Amino acid sequence: MAATLGLALLAFALGAGFGPLWLQLLRAQGVGKQLNPSEINPANPAEHAGKEGTPTMGGMVFLAPILAVGLTFGVLFHGRLLMLVPLALAASCAVLGAADDMQTLVGRQRSAGLSPRTKWVAQIAMSLAGAGLLAYAGVTQVHVPFVGVYVLPPWLYTLFAALVLVATINAVAITDGMDSLLGTTAAIAFAAFWIIGLLLGYPLTATLCAICVGALLAYLWFNAYPAQLWMGDTGSLALGALLGMVALLEREPFLLLPIGIIFVAEAASDILQVASNKLTGKRLFRLAPVHHHFRRGGWPETWVVQRFWIVGALGALVGLLVAAKG
Repeated sequence: MAATLGLALLAFALGAGFGPLWLQLLRAQGVGKQLNPSEINPANPAEHAGKEGTPTMGGMVFLAPILAVGLTFGVLFHGRLLMLVPLALAASCAVLGAADDMQTLVGRQRSAGLSPRTKWVAQIAMSLAGAGLLAYAGVTQVHVPFVGVYVLPPWLYTLFAALVLVATINAVAITDGMDSLLGTTAAIAFAAFWIIGLLLGYPLTATLCAICVGALLAYLWFNAYPAQLWMGDTGSLALGALLGMVALLEREPFLLLPIGIIFVAEAASDILQVASNKLTGKRLFRLAPVHHHFRRGGWPETWVVQRFWIVGALGALVGLLVAAKG
């Protein structure tokens, strides 16, 4: 426990020191976010007018410490080569996210970023590769709470794990829509898996989760409302990859449902909105994902964020209870 706490503090210190330098660089390079019209709240457009141009690609504030500390202490010092799998997937997702972010900057022709097909193909390919490496390393066990542990054939595990990764990457990414929303809810989720890793005897993932929590706390210093920078897809895709990998390495992918309840709700609202539109021509939500629904309904942004992280914390407690009992 003490070792993981030390690494969490180290990751925080590195992120806190790196943050101002990265923010200064982003501002100097004019890496400011161009808002999509759908992100602007018509009930209070002035609030969002000042947000356009906020530096994006701020996910490097937490991703750099995660990669640095994870590689140094997980791989170089302790020789845990398995740590390379989640870190490599996170880095690959960050590159994909950066390519997407670069197309949505102020001063460029308005763009939604990379095409959905490009992003889906890349994410599926990277997730299959990461899942295949887990299976090759012998991580083919899946715990179903209150039922038991199942050892899957490598080919089946690869498909299942890739599905978990793709779903988690996208569910986490669409949650990134308000100042500090994803940073807080992700930190809570990683904290829960940190405790679960220690309880169930997975020091590797407990260490990775601790590093993620510390680095995210440093990022939140700069992302607190009103945000000085946004993580962009550079950070959100990498976070989703790390969270999915942690759950798989702890053999507890089904705990993503309660622990990641906010991410589940965000993804479900998006899917239901599309389905309702196509089947009935009507919208279930004012705007999806669901955090925009509440914002359009008149909640201040800070209300949405704080209430979402409260729900996220309750979900994490449920996940911890299930892990202890199941």
